[in-house]
Amino acid sequence: MPPLEKRQPHAMAIAEHSQRGLVHRIVNDPSAETDDPVASYNIKSRISRRLRQRRQGLPSAEPSDNPPAIATDSPRVPPLSKPTTRNVVLSSHHPAIVWLSKNELSLPLTVLCLVHFCQWVGYEWPSAWFSIQHSVGVGDEQRYVRGVHDATFVVCWVLRIVATRAVMLHHVLPLIPRLLGVKSARKIRRFGESGWFLSYILFSWSIGFRTWQQSPYYMNTRSLYTNYPEEHAPMPYNLKWYYLVQTAFWISNVYTIFVEERRKDHLEMLTHHVVTIALVVSSYYFHFTRFGNAFMLVMDFPDIFLSSAKILRYLGYITAPNILFGVFTVSWVFTKHYLCLKMMLSIWTQGPQEIPYEKHFPHYPNSHASYPIVIVIWAVLCVLQAILIYWFVMILRVLQRVLIQGKDAADNRSDDEGDLESDESVVCEPKPTAEQG
Repeated sequence: MPPLEKRQPHAMAIAEHSQRGLVHRIVNDPSAETDDPVASYNIKSRISRRLRQRRQGLPSAEPSDNPPAIATDSPRVPPLSKPTTRNVVLSSHHPAIVWLSKNELSLPLTVLCLVHFCQWVGYEWPSAWFSIQHSVGVGDEQRYVRGVHDATFVVCWVLRIVATRAVMLHHVLPLIPRLLGVKSARKIRRFGESGWFLSYILFSWSIGFRTWQQSPYYMNTRSLYTNYPEEHAPMPYNLKWYYLVQTAFWISNVYTIFVEERRKDHLEMLTHHVVTIALVVSSYYFHFTRFGNAFMLVMDFPDIFLSSAKILRYLGYITAPNILFGVFTVSWVFTKHYLCLKMMLSIWTQGPQEIPYEKHFPHYPNSHASYPIVIVIWAVLCVLQAILIYWFVMILRVLQRVLIQGKDAADNRSDDEGDLESDESVVCEPKPTAEQG
């Protein structure tokens, strides 16, 4: 036996993050009393493997009569995606997503305050953040063209939308279901997500509809291409504002799907957002804003009924959500398939009639009408239509569950949507762990 001073017990300090800070756990293994470096290394490796398996909740691969004891005086750390301070479930645990989620209100407000401060001290560049630039003409003839400063205006509105969403989602909208007696954290969280989306859609759709109603292309698909590009490149103020804010909203949605609970169609939703951004930006750059204005109104209209149905369902209603879901299905077929396909066909039928070859790119100034560009835009629209058909199949499954099986309408895209009480029965109250009994 080695001398007493050499018989040092092996100790491993493990720092684990918990709600109260760092908890240090000391694991003593008396069998580590040896001078043999090979045996000591094997013991350390076995202990490290056992501790790693315990932290991951895996059964130990090595049977042992006397496994190393681990202190259990502290509660297990709750999952990162379900903190107790905020009712948030992330779809990604990437450090950047976690950091952005924690600072989604303070970061935009800090940046906007700094820009406002620079404007207050006399700098001119912040004006491009808060107002529409690149105006031409004066008085009633004043119009706006696209320019490099449009990007800063979009960035400003991305920050505004993210900050507004954080306030609505975490401080305003949760008050409604709580006042109505809803206890489920998941229902309250989903209510906030649907309520925020409905609030923005009602706001943007009303502005877009007013812009379309006052335009020369109101209820006339042929006018979407008339006098291109002379009357298309210069835009009225409300059309340019609507276009840039919509661009900011869809860019912010790419961030949003990573800080909300992951759904079954996460990849399809991400593809939809990317395709939508590509369509909005390309139509803006190529001066097809009339087509884009009408197309966005067509695509956003059914979402009003879907979000309303989901909100009522999270509040505990059954009949009203089913009725709204039926209205949503009819409006989906009429707008996102019939009207959408009609507008896509008008590109090939009415577009060439109103935009002759003499006005094609690059023969005509400010014109971007050409068959290669139209083919690319058509291909992107076909990708969008394929995603819509996939979602329509899921809608038909919900209808089958409602009409044939007699169940209530539920969002078929969400995991375990039918059992909202399965994992979080009380708001912001973590489940008891094995250590807590």
